[in-house]
Amino acid sequence: MESSGYSTVSRKAKPVICEPEVEELVQRWGAPERRTVHLQADAYLRTHRWRADSDRRAEVVFALEDPAGRIWVHAKGHYPSHIYRLPSGGIHWDEAVVDALWREVAEETCLAAEIVRFVGLIDYHFHNGGSTARFASYVFHLRCSRGTPRPHAAENISEFRRVLPSQLRELAAELRNLIGDRRGWGQFRACCHDLVHEELNG
Repeated sequence: MESSGYSTVSRKAKPVICEPEVEELVQRWGAPERRTVHLQADAYLRTHRWRADSDRRAEVVFALEDPAGRIWVHAKGHYPSHIYRLPSGGIHWDEAVVDALWREVAEETCLAAEIVRFVGLIDYHFHNGGSTARFASYVFHLRCSRGTPRPHAAENISEFRRVLPSQLRELAAELRNLIGDRRGWGQFRACCHDLVHEELNG
């Protein structure tokens, strides 16, 4: 696993998107596809994105490619039974993006990996009446060694499976079509899968 000690950005609390930090990532792993997404907040998004005690400014999302060219996706016990998605994890307010990436890869997979490309940066604007909450997904394409992911128990991951990059479109559709109390979450989660599908399939 690569060292994460390169960052020169201060360890104090950072904004959702820290442009000097983004520039460091670009210099090492290429310019990402940048998108701004506006979503109407439902009860789930209001609960999670308007929390005053939130421990995260943004998240990392990673498309982890195995030696056969397939992408690891996972399910959790509380998801609808047909839902799988790309792994992700929060970036703490004073944490560098790349440090959060390696921490999440270790916690969720225990696999050695390398960064192929900084694939995307999605700037979310969640709207609730006259209020807006921002969040961001820093999306990476990684390659890993042989082996099966072994998440830490605290991650509550129930299963991993491998999919072709072309199948990410189907995963995005499944997420976007969720109804009920998972509707907003599904619309939010579908965005990264759309982006990765487009970037990995040309």
